Amino acid sequence: MFYYLAIFGLKIYTRLKFKVIVKGRKNVPKNCGVIFCSNHSSNFDPVIVCSSITNRKIHYFAKKELFNTKFKNFWMHQLCAFPVDREGTDINALKFSINLLKNGGDLGIFAQGTRVKEGESAEAKNGVSLFALKSGVDVVPIGINGDYSKKGKVIVNIGKPISFDKYKGQKPKTELLNKMTDEIMTEIEKLMNENK
Repeated sequence: MFYYLAIFGLKIYTRLKFKVIVKGRKNVPKNCGVIFCSNHSSNFDPVIVCSSITNRKIHYFAKKELFNTKFKNFWMHQLCAFPVDREGTDINALKFSINLLKNGGDLGIFAQGTRVKEGESAEAKNGVSLFALKSGVDVVPIGINGDYSKKGKVIVNIGKPISFDKYKGQKPKTELLNKMTDEIMTEIEKLMNENK
């Protein structure tokens, strides 16, 4: 309940601060767990995505340092964020994510794993592909073009779900994960370019 109240408040805040345009809401599945995967250029991106898809409770990774006090830990969990150790492979975060998705929950993830500002480039990581392969859920690609200055235009373009059923049962080898990641990034880039 708190999550939806918080998202409602954040939606009002972001709509007062920016001109937010959301396209493709009809592409969001209604009754199954999915991975929402987008590009990432601003700290506002998770809030913009969650406040654009208000009928789903989207869980995001957050660096473990944001949970270092009881106060922060409480509020981060209320907002469906969960801690991850970015220094190495966090097995607990991996298990949590896969169980969440298999049980019909939603995961939000940024393809490159970090903020990449306009004009910069960063290679996409295979985390999203690994989660999709292990859990069997679809990936909903999202392209965000954001001018995060005061009253700037932020366009959120939600694409059609990508199914990876054809790879079901295959081992998560690097070559396969790279192929899946390329497919996801191609769709995200298309959605971003549609916004221009």
